[in-house]
Amino acid sequence: MADLHPHLKALHDALRAEEAAEARELARRDALAYDEQVAVGHAWPPTRVASVERRGRTVILRLVAAKGVVLHDGLQAGDAVSVEILGTLSPGWVEEVEPGAAEVRIDADEPPEDAQARVRRRLDAATFVRYRQALERADATRSDLRRVLLGDQPFTPIAQSTQLPGLDEAQARAAGNALRTPNVAVIHGPPGTGKTWLLARILRRLVEEGDRPWALAESNAGTDNLALAAAAEGLDVVRLGPHNRLRPEVAPLTLEERIRTGPLGPALATLERDLRRAWGGPDARTLLAERNELRARAREHALQTAQVLATTFGTLARIAEDLPRAVTAVVDEATQATEPAVWVVVPWVKRLVLVGDPHQLGPVVKTGDPVLSEPLLNRLVEAGVPLPMLEVQYRMAPAIRELVAEIYGPDYRDAPSVADRVGEVVFVDTAGAGAEERDPLTSSLYEPAEIDAVARLVEAELARGTPRDRIVVITPYSAQVSRLKARPELAGIEVGTVNAMQGREQDVVIVSFVRSNHDGDLGFVADDRRLTVALTRARHRLHLVGDTGTLARNARFARLIDRIADAGGLRSVWDDM
Repeated sequence: MADLHPHLKALHDALRAEEAAEARELARRDALAYDEQVAVGHAWPPTRVASVERRGRTVILRLVAAKGVVLHDGLQAGDAVSVEILGTLSPGWVEEVEPGAAEVRIDADEPPEDAQARVRRRLDAATFVRYRQALERADATRSDLRRVLLGDQPFTPIAQSTQLPGLDEAQARAAGNALRTPNVAVIHGPPGTGKTWLLARILRRLVEEGDRPWALAESNAGTDNLALAAAAEGLDVVRLGPHNRLRPEVAPLTLEERIRTGPLGPALATLERDLRRAWGGPDARTLLAERNELRARAREHALQTAQVLATTFGTLARIAEDLPRAVTAVVDEATQATEPAVWVVVPWVKRLVLVGDPHQLGPVVKTGDPVLSEPLLNRLVEAGVPLPMLEVQYRMAPAIRELVAEIYGPDYRDAPSVADRVGEVVFVDTAGAGAEERDPLTSSLYEPAEIDAVARLVEAELARGTPRDRIVVITPYSAQVSRLKARPELAGIEVGTVNAMQGREQDVVIVSFVRSNHDGDLGFVADDRRLTVALTRARHRLHLVGDTGTLARNARFARLIDRIADAGGLRSVWDDM
């Protein structure tokens, strides 16, 4: 590693430290009593093996919990787990999760049915290893893109608008920059400015010009959004990645679906059926080899005929060598990815388009190392790369957009389609009603008075006719999330963290800030980026719940509360909702 470029070496070392930090945290949780592991979301309650199915070299276990026991969402589809059955630990992966049952894939012999099983999270170091390998590969790739990213070659932007139908002026400038700048282009996409839609238009133009671009994002949700937007533009998109982590509406775009419906699909289905019937017999080995060879041909056909390949950085790090080459990679949510993740792309393409918002949340980094915490987009902007901003927002009522006007400046304005939208912003003050409490197992915070207030707000929204699927409740703390989910008033209402809501929107958003103490301690609630995300998810109504006595110790919160109070939106928790 000594001969790596100094910046890439720093990223390489930071990844090792991050992996070690994650391993230490998992070891700490492994040392807890099993019921405590369950309580902190590290393990599921004990389950029973209901069925066993051999699929090639792996085994699929159908696990069921005791009647009335829920398998919490601390473990989700795609997560790496350890499965303990009859005293033997086997590595596995969660395939699917239901409230009281799950499918888990293990690489082991078939266990007996009705055996007891314990499932807990395990460290999957493969992504860390692949990211480090990607840095090494990128360092060996002496391309103009690599040199520009490392500051060894001047950045040469091209300021030129592109005439694509339906773009506003700022979008046209940004698209021109993205399409014509030779190596790296960056775009600033504030909330609601149509950045994902714009990227889909850029992808379509790239395809029209003969490219077969890659569409990338850090998260599965972000990649799904980009893939669906590109498909809505009429592009032939293949969504790569584990099927169990994708949204249902993305199913028609998946590689598996393309293989199934492709020209080799019927023959492959016949072989699969014959293989299942012959498994364990003398013909199984021959059928397995035929199946694998035919599947490889079907996969290659699906990839070679696609116009756009969409995937996450994690999946790309695993399969990049096997993909058709692209000239351009387009990255949505660029400020949410660690820099090593983006370097996965560099050896394989000539141009990189990064779109994100430095004022929203960045990567989640356990060590807090600034080398990993600063996204590549931010570093490039600090080095002088221009950051054209999309200026017109199409999401929020003006009353909501005005809450972040100080962040994005006077050029950030409303589209005609939302300029006359009536919006409501209410701050429910819980000062004096309670105080934050710390969960003894997770050390996360919750606030009972705010939970009650949120439940009343939900009931009020339902009473005015708002459908449950048009309401979302967000909060910074996992302990508050779990307690809100347990409230019967919130049945059928989406509840999650502020981080999980980034990049998304909803008609009605209720935010619980949790912090309520005599010291004015806000912790990471004081993070300007987290507050910006929380304030910009709602289209029509935004309800904020918090202790003004605590929150107003922070200057930005104080200005926010004053603005809402001046507009007549400040309420007491004892008022009618």
